Amino acid sequence: MKASVVQVPNILQSQSASDLFSFLREQKEWNLSFNKLGAHADISFSDYCGWSNEQKDTLNDIVWSQAGGEFQYFYKAIPIFDFCNFGGGQDKRFLSIFQLVNSQPFLSLMRSIVGDQSISFADVQATCFDRGHFLKVHDDDVLGKNRVAAYVINLTPNWDLDWGGVLHFYGRGKFAVKGLVPTFNAVNVFKVPQRHSVSYVTPFARESRYSITGWLRRGGRPGKP
Repeated sequence: MKASVVQVPNILQSQSASDLFSFLREQKEWNLSFNKLGAHADISFSDYCGWSNEQKDTLNDIVWSQAGGEFQYFYKAIPIFDFCNFGGGQDKRFLSIFQLVNSQPFLSLMRSIVGDQSISFADVQATCFDRGHFLKVHDDDVLGKNRVAAYVINLTPNWDLDWGGVLHFYGRGKFAVKGLVPTFNAVNVFKVPQRHSVSYVTPFARESRYSITGWLRRGGRPGKP
């Protein structure tokens, strides 16, 4: 993998990509994820929708206060890997997504792109960046996770570059060396560790930024076979 990131267009059949976008768009139950004093935190998005404006503003203040000087993120996610690997009785279409990214054709393609035959499985989640969501600079290198590379399958048609939600990559300095606007049905693949971020989704964005994303990992898969 000579380039810092590789983008492969048309990773899925066109109808499959459209169906997957529609499936994610119709989901009501997501985790609203953020960093709480250095630890990952999830709250039910459906519960959040029932909060008062004052309660929502309080959470926003907490998230933005930490974001001002520390690592922070704020977006919606569905932990597909956990559902399928550890059970949970979720929609069978989640199992299809899990099986897709762990199929031999997909894993073989990823090994070829990354140039690493040690990749043995992929974890996976659905993500949704609504207006005001973001992911600050980080490198995905977590002790014990055995992450070789990351992948992002973009699933929002006709994303406007002015809406934000751009996947930025950084060198040693403070300036981005590459930025990828979400491109429908394209997969972005990049090695770990590598500094990157997802820029703030603007208040005037007309759509949410949907994707299937995860890490390509080596070693034995945790949980159920």
